[in-house]
Amino acid sequence: MKVTTNFAAPIQRLTPPLAAALWGLGLVFVVAAIWLAADAVGLRRENAALRERLAQLETKQPRAVSPVALPPLAEMNALRQRVATVNTLSGVRGRPVTALLADLEDLLPDQAYLVSLHHKAREGEALLVAEAYSAETLTAFLLKLEKDQRLAEALLVRQATRDARGGRAVQFEIRIKERP
Repeated sequence: MKVTTNFAAPIQRLTPPLAAALWGLGLVFVVAAIWLAADAVGLRRENAALRERLAQLETKQPRAVSPVALPPLAEMNALRQRVATVNTLSGVRGRPVTALLADLEDLLPDQAYLVSLHHKAREGEALLVAEAYSAETLTAFLLKLEKDQRLAEALLVRQATRDARGGRAVQFEIRIKERP
């Protein structure tokens, strides 16, 4: 009695496409290897040419001039002292106007706009004129200024109305002092 067994299922239908795919993949690897080898040879040639060019440029270029000698220490200290004196004389208490404008932009309501700004940086003060079509908008702005932690005080100096295109506009002239 003869018993034949086969525990693996026949894959005769998949064999030709699988073999073709493996041959194709092998061919891709061979082409990539040849391309990389050719590229490496080209880079070596280019590297040698670049090294030769660098050597030529180094021989043509004069060496860097030695750095300028610094003045004596006593002269440096005297200059440092003069700069410190000038800085104390021109001491500015307040922030730059750009920082002040950025803060005002955050605080100013959308319905109001800034008409003028007179910034006194040395005193840490600013006089601004804001305008809106309602006094409530400017009152809210004044309250925001009073509550701002960066400001020591915000005072309403003058309130005025004027004729505008859309009706009557209200103007608040406000003096603000920055915290030291």
